[in-house]
Parts: sequence; C-alpha cells; structure tokens
Amino acid sequence: MSTNGHHGSPETGHNRRNLLIIGAIVLALLVFGGGYAIGRGNTGTESASPSLAPSASRTPHTRSPEPGPSQSETPSESVSSSQSGLADPNPTAEPLGDTLPDGHYFVRLNDVQGGENGPPLVTYDLAYFLTGADADQAAKDRGLETPAPDGYFIVNDSHRTRHIALADAFGVRYIPEGNCCQPVKAHNAQFLGWLGETTQSDFPPKETSWWWITIAGGEVTRVEQQFLP
Repeated sequence: MSTNGHHGSPETGHNRRNLLIIGAIVLALLVFGGGYAIGRGNTGTESASPSLAPSASRTPHTRSPEPGPSQSETPSESVSSSQSGLADPNPTAEPLGDTLPDGHYFVRLNDVQGGENGPPLVTYDLAYFLTGADADQAAKDRGLETPAPDGYFIVNDSHRTRHIALADAFGVRYIPEGNCCQPVKAHNAQFLGWLGETTQSDFPPKETSWWWITIAGGEVTRVEQQFLP
C-alpha cells in the first residue's frame, strides 16, 4: 500500500502523543517550581519586590559624629586689644592722669629734675609712633601727605608734660650725632648731663629726637632712641 503526506502510520501518532504528554509534564513542573520560589521569597525578612517601600531596617541611618573639643567647649571670649598687643582702635587716645601704667612708651624727653633727696625725675611729652595703615590714616585725618613719608607718622597733638622717676638701675641707648643708625650704650651720667643740659655730649638735640621709655614698677628702667630716616 502506498503512502503520502496526508496519511501517517499509527506509530507516528503514538510518538506525537508521547511528546505532548512529556511537554505537559515539563510545563507543570516549571509552573510548580516558579510558584514555590515566589512563595519562599515572600517569607524572607526583606521583600524582593522593588515596588515595596523600604522597611525601617533598610532605611540608612547616619550617626551624628561625637562632638570634638572645639564643638563641645564654649568659645572663650575674645582677648581685648590691650591684652593681645593688637593696635588700639584709637591708638592716639590720651591717657588720663600723670602716672602711666607699666609699659613701653614713645616720648620726647624734655628735662630731668631732683636727684638730691630722691631718684631723678624725668620730664617727658607722650607721643605716638604710627606705621602702616595707622600712619596713613593719622596723616589723612590731619590733611597731610599720604601715604605717610618713610612709612611712619608721629602724633603729638597734646604737649602736656609728665614726670616719672628713674630707677636706681636703668639703661640708656642712643645714636651719637653723625653716626647711623643703630643705638649704642651710653653712661647714665652722660645721659643725665645731656638731659639736664649740664654737660656737653654727642647726644642728639632734644627738640628733634624721639625716645622709647620702659616703665616697670612705676619707674623708668630703660631709655632708647628711635632712629628716624
């Protein structure tokens, strides 16, 4: 008996049924396995679904840093300009009273008195030696040239004189006339003779020279001439 594409043998039909049965079994296993996996995922502590809101355990927690010394300590109060050595807001404010507190002062030396029954008393005129921006501002305030020539400006608005005792032991440094520019040590007797105009010396004229005096314990312990270009 002849055959063609329209009529298959019984054996071929049997094989086709076997394949269909096997395919159905495989498909059933896949469906069962997928359902089992999904079920296992839902019983965990974290959801695998990205659409769910993160639980509290997943929310990032940023721990506040422990405060360091600069955070926990209260900032100290700023130090006043007089304590820190910074320029005073009004560097030429005239101090009250005849006696100045211990410190370093810029002055013009005028005279010396006494010494017979006590320490010699120096007569001086307090002034202010300014540099930089302070010098320029002081010159501008007085309608004078700015920037200040040679970078400094001397303020001596008040010519009030003060008196202070010389210490038993004091030192003097000056710039001899005709020499430049570092101060040299002077004998105390030489200094007193020049200041009291009782002896000739190579000290500079009093009316053109400026000095720094150091006051300690209410007495002058050091005198040094300021070089001026």
